[in-house]
Amino acid sequence: MQLLKKWFIFTLILLIPVIGQDKKKDSKPLASKKKKGIEFSNNQNTQDYLKMLETAFYRVRESYVDSVNESEIIKAGIKGMMKPLDPYTRFLSGSSKDRLDMLRTGKYGGVGIQIGLRRDTLTVLTPFEDSPAYSEGIHSGDQILMIDSVSTKGMSLKDASKLIKGELGSVVELTIYRPSARTKISFELTRANIVIKHVPYWGVDENGIGYIRITKFSKNTAKDFGTGLQELIDENLKGLVIDLRGNSGGLLNNSINILDKLTDRGINLLNTKGRIPKSNRKMNSRRAPKLSPDIPIAVLINRSSASASEIVSGVIQDLDRGVIVGEKSFGKGLVQSMYNLNDTTTLKVTTAKYYTPSGRLIQKEDYLNNGFLTDGLDKKDSLFITRGGRTVKGGGGITPDVEIKRTSLPPYVQGLWREGVFLTFAAEYVPMNGIESPIIITDKIYRDFEVFLEEYEINYKLPGEKDLNKLKTALRSQDDLKKTTNTSILSKLMFWKKSKSAILQLTEKVDKYYQNKRNGQYWDPNNIKWVKNGLLREMSLVASGNREKIRVSLIEDNVYQEAAEILLDSNRYYDIFEPDPESVEVEPVQE
Repeated sequence: MQLLKKWFIFTLILLIPVIGQDKKKDSKPLASKKKKGIEFSNNQNTQDYLKMLETAFYRVRESYVDSVNESEIIKAGIKGMMKPLDPYTRFLSGSSKDRLDMLRTGKYGGVGIQIGLRRDTLTVLTPFEDSPAYSEGIHSGDQILMIDSVSTKGMSLKDASKLIKGELGSVVELTIYRPSARTKISFELTRANIVIKHVPYWGVDENGIGYIRITKFSKNTAKDFGTGLQELIDENLKGLVIDLRGNSGGLLNNSINILDKLTDRGINLLNTKGRIPKSNRKMNSRRAPKLSPDIPIAVLINRSSASASEIVSGVIQDLDRGVIVGEKSFGKGLVQSMYNLNDTTTLKVTTAKYYTPSGRLIQKEDYLNNGFLTDGLDKKDSLFITRGGRTVKGGGGITPDVEIKRTSLPPYVQGLWREGVFLTFAAEYVPMNGIESPIIITDKIYRDFEVFLEEYEINYKLPGEKDLNKLKTALRSQDDLKKTTNTSILSKLMFWKKSKSAILQLTEKVDKYYQNKRNGQYWDPNNIKWVKNGLLREMSLVASGNREKIRVSLIEDNVYQEAAEILLDSNRYYDIFEPDPESVEVEPVQE
């Protein structure tokens, strides 16, 4: 008991700085003080509250009606301590800590496959190159039936991932069903260190426009970006597109290291400001750029681009080093620091805000609604000036220089993707027919896919169908419409024919219209392009891997195509950097 008590008190002492009290600097009572939503009364200081917490714990442990899990109670208490703070300050344990460790180390113990559910069946989406799964011959589209002796029927992705991952050097047996061979195969895979590839693709098109996709900022991201960038430069690069769409961020230092390769030496890239001195940092580029300043850059962002993605896009915009294309970003301008409490738990604490070179804080309105995290930037249009004199807004994310939304897929095609039929078809069709890259979707492939779809029921709603169903529901509540309206003498004599209800008569023509529309969806000209694109992407994945899938996905990507056109048109590109003559006088970015 004494050992538990000492450990409990020691854990609480570790957390004292988090809840707003630094004994060395301020031993006075925190009268009427507020820090991040925590309020202390006039007559009690932090030590009183810690004593209260300790007393509460021992009262529960000694008096509660059933035995209690003491460690879980303590962890729940720490989690509760985080609740009044911002949503990024969290107590991490279990799978949440595992994800953080993967980000920090850039690797994990596993077999190297990306998995998903297709028609409730656990399916291999892609095996990673140079992984145990890849080396042993597991393919995209393979269906995982068993993990060791455990059936995957009804298993969640989270549970499956937990079973497949494990200690380095240990063995896991996967029993798979391969659609193309129509047979079961067992694989014994030795778990290894799987290096995460968060820069999954780079390449140059026929016009010299290079493209690099970054999905996360983990330990290896900047290094992989540098490798890809150098290969593009060696291929006579004329313009560079950096795709940060859907990138939720990651390690701040990796975003700075990437900017180092794109900006002039010695220029200010980012500043962070926090309550304690070590949180206040000024970060400048440290070396000559790897990419020539004469090569234009476009950065793609959307509403899911956050944190480190916003650092890269915001800095490039502030320095007028490139154009930002897409949708307004998420709006996370906060920096977290990690504090390990023990081997299995970590505190992730917001310790600073970051500011781009123009002085912008791009954090959106905070969750406490007290202005603490945003400096009030969400309350007004705070204008800042780029290196070349353009005005840009602070608060609420990065606003693109060229705003454009990605073309939405038609409802029918969305239904096909949700059902997973593109990969299911490709996994069987490509090997059976010996198809190799580059894939060309022929009329025969398109007709064969139509036949394949006959065994599937694709769920989707056409425009207006949801409103029609709401109307039907509303009409059913009307008493005068519940009666049948066909009261002719003939209908009464033909008593065996059921009369149509008023509701059915009202909606019959609309229902017939939608039925006809549904029957023609596969050959609808608006859908054919997107069905072929889905086949092209998944058949390329099966035939050549994820890199080829990403490459062909750009063919119908209107945001990428817009960015490429801007980079190829020098007049249009440089016109974007021209200051607005009516812009407000604000101090420009200082070097």
